[in-house]
Amino acid sequence: MKRELIISGEAKVLVWELTESVDTLYDQLNLTESDNAAFNNIVSVKRKLEFLGIRVALQALVGKNTRIEYDAEGKPHLSDKSYQISVSHSNKWIAVITHPTAMVGIDIECPTDKIQKIYKRFMSFTEQQELSEGSDIRQLLLAWSAKEALYKIIGKEAIDFATQLRIYPFVVNASGEMKAQHIPTKSFYKLLYQQSDEYTLVYCQAK
Repeated sequence: MKRELIISGEAKVLVWELTESVDTLYDQLNLTESDNAAFNNIVSVKRKLEFLGIRVALQALVGKNTRIEYDAEGKPHLSDKSYQISVSHSNKWIAVITHPTAMVGIDIECPTDKIQKIYKRFMSFTEQQELSEGSDIRQLLLAWSAKEALYKIIGKEAIDFATQLRIYPFVVNASGEMKAQHIPTKSFYKLLYQQSDEYTLVYCQAK
C-alpha cells in the first residue's frame, strides 16, 4: 500500500494506490442507506474500489465520517459543507484534496504516450510552441492535469481547454509550480505538482 499525505497551507492532499480489497475498504466506512444503494449498483470492481477509496481518504483527511453529494455539473462536495473538496482517479491511484474554505481542484494521471496524439486538442498554438511542441510527454501530462484541475475549480466556463485556459512555460522537475490563467476572466492561478514514474499529480487552490 502506497499512501502519501501532502500539506500545503490549509490544503491537505492524500495520494493513494488502492491495493486493498473491496471488503477491507468497505469495513472502514459507515455508509448511509443511499450511499450503500449506490455502491451496490456498481458492477465493476475497479469502480467499487474508487467509490470506497475516495470516501476512506476523505474520512482520513477531515477526521470524521462524510457524505459526498454532487451538484448539477457533477462536481462533488460534502453534504455538511465543512470542507471544499476535489477528487481524481487513474488506474489504481486516487487523489483527494480538502480545504476549509477555498475552492480546490486536483488531477492524477498515470503515464501514457497517448497524450502526444491529443495534445493539440487541449493546448493553444502558443502553448504548443512554448511547451516542447509535443516532444516532452512529461510536460504534456502536466499541462493536461493542470487544465483538468482548473476545470474542477472553474467549471463550464473553462470547458474549452485550448482557448479558455492558458498554461505558462515551466520546467519539468520531480515537483514544482505552474502558472495558469483563465482567459475569459483574466484570473491567474498557481498550481503545484508532483511527477514520478507512477503518476502525474497537479492540484490547485483558488484565491
